[in-house]
Amino acid sequence: MVVHTSMQDHLASYHREESVGFITLNRPAKRNALNLALWNAIDQAVAAAEEDRDARVIVVRGAGKSFCAGLDLSPDNELIPMITTPPTATQKTTFYKEVKRIQAIHTRLERLPLPTIAAIHGHCLGAGLELVLCCDIRLCSEDTVFGLPEARLAIITDVGGLQRLPKVVGQGHAREIAFRGHRFDAARALAINLVNDVYPDTETLHRKAEEMAREIAANPPLAVQGAKDVFLFNEEVPLDQALDYNAARSSMILPSEDVMEAMAAHLQKREGKFKGA
Repeated sequence: MVVHTSMQDHLASYHREESVGFITLNRPAKRNALNLALWNAIDQAVAAAEEDRDARVIVVRGAGKSFCAGLDLSPDNELIPMITTPPTATQKTTFYKEVKRIQAIHTRLERLPLPTIAAIHGHCLGAGLELVLCCDIRLCSEDTVFGLPEARLAIITDVGGLQRLPKVVGQGHAREIAFRGHRFDAARALAINLVNDVYPDTETLHRKAEEMAREIAANPPLAVQGAKDVFLFNEEVPLDQALDYNAARSSMILPSEDVMEAMAAHLQKREGKFKGA
């Protein structure tokens, strides 16, 4: 079964194939560069994924030659006048509110209760890199170029990259990426654990991302979603509180029909059939 939902004149879309949902950035003529309209469309796509009770995993990807080239610097982007107009209290307040709103869109993706896989190709720059840092797993093709170029543009990375990147690659690598503003390739991204795997081309990347998504989707959903919930909780609290919540969250889903099915499937050496109950 395939379910489609389009947003903001198709700038982003959500659709599901069986139990795997896909969020697709669809501004290929601009290499999926982000403006307010595209961010709004992404927000709607994430909302659609939240509401889809039949999805178990979400794949995030970009249409065309690149995943995302970062912030759209053209005059068409409503953010640019906020950056370039003479500073006033109104200008600063408006820009601050807009940044906070965009931060919330990224956080909404990060806090999706379902596992998320970013399938990255071509460019993954600036806010595009900040977007994939909100995903649980990152895969890329060999042609991918990464970077946070904001320092070279006289601005500060500000929608979550400076908070999330150190947790993924460590403080030293994160600070180098932010301070230099340079671009680096997929091999470097793999070496610093920014991505889980690198594939030779976009076609292979998308196939492998779907294979991984379907493998995850085949597992008991209460257990997978519970694990993600614990991972997210770990980010917010000290170890003792995290361990206590982990114990509580585990007991929350036991016993279940899926546990009985998992045990029976293991003993009978067959694939389990799980329904999240």
